[in-house]
Amino acid sequence: MATNKRLLWVISYHHACNDGALLALVALLPILVEEMDLSYSEIGLLGAGLLITVVIQLLVGRLTDRMFSRYLLEVGAGLMAVSFLMVPFVSDFNGLFLAVISMRVGASFYHPVGISWITREYSGPYLDTALGVQSGTGNLGVIIALGTSGFLGEMFGWQTPCLIWAGMNLLGVALGLMFTSHPDRPTVERTPTVRTTTRSTMLKIGMLTVPIATGGALYQVTSYYGPLNLTAMHDWTAGGAGLIFAVWIGIGTLTSYYFGSISARYGRLRILKIGYLVSALGMIALFAFSSWYLVAPVLIFYGAVLFVTYPALFAIVTDMTDHSERGTAFGILFGFQLGGGAVVVYICGVVADMLNDPSYSFLIAAGLSVVSLVTLVAWEAKNSLKASA
Repeated sequence: MATNKRLLWVISYHHACNDGALLALVALLPILVEEMDLSYSEIGLLGAGLLITVVIQLLVGRLTDRMFSRYLLEVGAGLMAVSFLMVPFVSDFNGLFLAVISMRVGASFYHPVGISWITREYSGPYLDTALGVQSGTGNLGVIIALGTSGFLGEMFGWQTPCLIWAGMNLLGVALGLMFTSHPDRPTVERTPTVRTTTRSTMLKIGMLTVPIATGGALYQVTSYYGPLNLTAMHDWTAGGAGLIFAVWIGIGTLTSYYFGSISARYGRLRILKIGYLVSALGMIALFAFSSWYLVAPVLIFYGAVLFVTYPALFAIVTDMTDHSERGTAFGILFGFQLGGGAVVVYICGVVADMLNDPSYSFLIAAGLSVVSLVTLVAWEAKNSLKASA
């Protein structure tokens, strides 16, 4: 069993830079809405930029299965850095949209490469721990982004956080290159020719695509419309709204780091079912509440369970697939996760424009959570029947 912790932390740092950079821009949306006169539908279109990630991610996943290369992480981080350097030079929605598309191309590399790399290197009981660590570190990047970007944007201009996160990704490229030149490197540079097809891998994941897509939608809807709802409808500042949603990510980070022990005690499937039930209740509460003393405990409880559903899904998909198709499997998984989030965020933007109220996005996400819970119960019953046959 491989336990190369340095490798795990280098990969995890890439996750923090990848996810943190994306959420830094989201945290700046309350400011950009005023600066660029953006509508909720345009905000939804920015979220729909995730669809480009779906396509690129699947291609990267297939490439990873055919010819694994550690340098793909550095390619993605480099594209993220360049994209963020472009953002301060835009002044309207069109320019911002192009920068976001470029950013999404760069973001397409981490998940199929980084997570499949972890599943190659770590096995047995340490796999859940490794998946929890990389997930928690990605969340840590998001906490920093949400907790600081709004304040920095208000104090020094919205361009400042963009430059900082460009630098963070460039540092990730440097660390990755230094690490990969070290002799203590992964034992597998190339994988055998892939014998599985995308269709066969997709059939293995099957019904899990519903909760996978909903998980992405919950994350994106909460990230995009949570701070916007508080600033546009309830007079919160961008910094204050970003900070309280950083608390949501923060508690999720803590539980992600302990996913290994949580999984051993409660089981992955039970974690998923509890996660989607609590998420539905949390979305309804965010629709109803706006006072900090009500919003904060809701976000803490909701974050504690939502963020362990992600490594739980990764671990289940790992068990359902072979080594030779992991890149494809995670490309599909994150395709549904990000694609589902993109479509739902856009629909929520249209609904928010129609009703002039972004809070209705939470009711849409709550409905999807209930559908996912029902799907997981049906999936469990189907597997039980198959096992007893």
